[in-house]
Amino acid sequence: MKLIFKTDTNIAAETALIFTHPKEPGIKQQIETAIQKNEKFITAVNTLNNRNIQVPIQAILIVESEERMCNLQLTTGEMYLYAKRLKYAEEDFINNGFIRINNQTIINIKEVKQFEPTTNARIEVSLSDGSTYFISRHYIQNFRRALS
Repeated sequence: MKLIFKTDTNIAAETALIFTHPKEPGIKQQIETAIQKNEKFITAVNTLNNRNIQVPIQAILIVESEERMCNLQLTTGEMYLYAKRLKYAEEDFINNGFIRINNQTIINIKEVKQFEPTTNARIEVSLSDGSTYFISRHYIQNFRRALS
């Protein structure tokens, strides 16, 4: 199989357009399977029925500490529980495009829409769902490094 890569500024940044030959229908399935295997999932608890659910890590918007567990808020607005303390959950998220912004919150850096400085050397961050959070001055250096 030969692969040809082209770029197109007319499509969205998170979109990939793939053409296949009609005589090779199995290639489409192989590509979809390879992409799904590469996607990472987190096992969370659905509080409505107390069942475990596999959540794609890139669908998570915010991870917030709540006593000995974490709340996961998805980009769709759904909420799940993650059965780890925030300091241990940070290890699962930090290498997947997330950054800790204060003692209670980890955010998906790809969902940051804007940020601006505020008083007391803090930064206010607006996310794609319209929510706002403050970056503690202790975590500002990590935030700046993640943006560059």
